[in-house]
Amino acid sequence: MNLSTVEQAPDMTPTNDQITGERIDRLMTVEIRPLNGGLPAGYVVPMYNVCRAHHGEPLSSLAARRLADTLSGGDVVFIATGAGTPPKLPQGETDGPVGAAVLARALVLAFGVRVVLVTEDAHSAPVMAVAATINADLDRPTPVSTVCFPLGLESGRSIAQLLMEEYRPSAVIFVERDGPNKEGFFHGVRGDCRRPEDVGHVYLLADLARKRGVLTIGVGDGGNEVGFGAVRDAITAVHPLGGKSIAGHESGVVTVTATDVVVSASVSNWGAYAIAAALAARLKDPNVLHTQLLERELIEATVRAGARDGATSKAEVAVDGINWQGHTSFVELLRSIVTVSL
Repeated sequence: MNLSTVEQAPDMTPTNDQITGERIDRLMTVEIRPLNGGLPAGYVVPMYNVCRAHHGEPLSSLAARRLADTLSGGDVVFIATGAGTPPKLPQGETDGPVGAAVLARALVLAFGVRVVLVTEDAHSAPVMAVAATINADLDRPTPVSTVCFPLGLESGRSIAQLLMEEYRPSAVIFVERDGPNKEGFFHGVRGDCRRPEDVGHVYLLADLARKRGVLTIGVGDGGNEVGFGAVRDAITAVHPLGGKSIAGHESGVVTVTATDVVVSASVSNWGAYAIAAALAARLKDPNVLHTQLLERELIEATVRAGARDGATSKAEVAVDGINWQGHTSFVELLRSIVTVSL
């Protein structure tokens, strides 16, 4: 055999971005959930493994690469967020809006885009509060704005079409935003059910974006969030109690709404921070990732605006049962990973 005619195997040496992505992914999947109630424990890593097998590379660096390949100055990006319903979370939870704001800041600094935070009316106060905090931090003419969906499917269809036509986003991202199951019902990770008429149907933006060839990214931590429809059966298999609906809906809690990239993390905010960190490393600019001080300010802003901890339903400066010190420490570890990658 003439060796010169044999096709050589591709170079499998990981790139620096991939190595950094591996480190970031390991950090964002450290499970620190309360063991005395709140959110179910023990499935963070299995869920990540499902998404990792689906994509075949580190999730944080994959999302960063897709965004870098897509975005340029002047583009518009939608970042949808907001989860939780009355009576425990009448204005939503602290997980989601903070991550959306951090990622919005990163995209503005990295690419010079405009970001529209999309939520529903009930969650508007916390989302507007983090948008204001980010705009003050960036010290430039309001690069981050907010729009809200009303409740219900039909009104959701109308506003989704209008928003896609008006803004023509180059990417649509979801951070801790529920999507429906096969029967059209929305669920929390514990299996509790939310009726379609009680929810803003923000997920419709994902369906419209994918039909138009617009990049979509979903970030979540429970399988019920927009994005996990891409790996629905495998996520259901590793979900607590089989992902069953307390209300008895046969298809369970895992959403059918898919995105091009799905990032599964221990806390949804952390998944958004992970993407920001991967962008910072890719662009060799640590300032793309936020600071410990801004992290605390953002969590505090959501609580003042009415958001509560999703694990405890308490109006505390905490996210998913983890105090603010835990989250600021997480941010500093991310910054260390970025710094040593430069």
